[in-house]
Amino acid sequence: MNRRKFLSRAGFGVISTAAAAQAVAQTPALPEVRWRCASSFPKSLDTIYGGGETIAKRVAAITGGKFQIRVFGAGEIVPAFGTVDAVQQGTVECTHTASYYFVGKNKTFAFDTTLPFGMNQRQQNAWIYYGGGLELVRAFFRDFNIISFPAGNTGCQMGGWFRKEVRTVKDLKGVKMRIAGLGGEAMARLGAVPQQIAGGDIYPALERGTIDAAEWVGPYDDEKLGFYKIASHRTTTTPAGGKPIRCTRSSSTSRNGRSCRKSTRPRSRPPATKPTST
Repeated sequence: MNRRKFLSRAGFGVISTAAAAQAVAQTPALPEVRWRCASSFPKSLDTIYGGGETIAKRVAAITGGKFQIRVFGAGEIVPAFGTVDAVQQGTVECTHTASYYFVGKNKTFAFDTTLPFGMNQRQQNAWIYYGGGLELVRAFFRDFNIISFPAGNTGCQMGGWFRKEVRTVKDLKGVKMRIAGLGGEAMARLGAVPQQIAGGDIYPALERGTIDAAEWVGPYDDEKLGFYKIASHRTTTTPAGGKPIRCTRSSSTSRNGRSCRKSTRPRSRPPATKPTST
């Protein structure tokens, strides 16, 4: 699969060809801008981390190289789950992340990514672009001095990897599982013990036995992270979780005097629910 093509179809299609051509024609008058983007994903994942790089390249292309965004992997500048705070505080200008990582601050963050048993990729995109979702999400983020832009969509995510086989709901009792967003709350109600762990730290946690199970994105990334080597029991349930990714930028003034900041989040609709991951 061509990851560039996949990511463009997944939700990052903000500027039309005509608009892009017009923007390039106007580039001589544009100021030079340099931003740092803190990703919540490890560099080893060329899909989900690569989404941030794809955005950076497109921004550079439509501005004739005047607007440069340098993407940093999780932990290079700030921790994977510290990106929203970093943008708010002006440590970085933008972040590529999944907003439901921050439901501890406010559960409304989940709507910008996904909810347990919520909508699939197409439905989330429809709500964001045509159902008023983007306006609602931005109204919420305004309180955090952030503006969010759709920047990818991983689609439906399924089940998880378990060190021991799960045959019934009772088998989940006491299982320490890495799962993000409100999906963790759903698992907790089934008896599991949800853990919030960044992508690059999941394998070591499984290896040491710190956790008993984990979910991430999908077959490609899960294989690259090596979960199958330790947690050989794969539980697949669908629909499980899907989360579009977004770019968000803070409303604080940037170097060129414009307000901005970036973060990622899947698109999903308030009334629905769906198991989350990543």
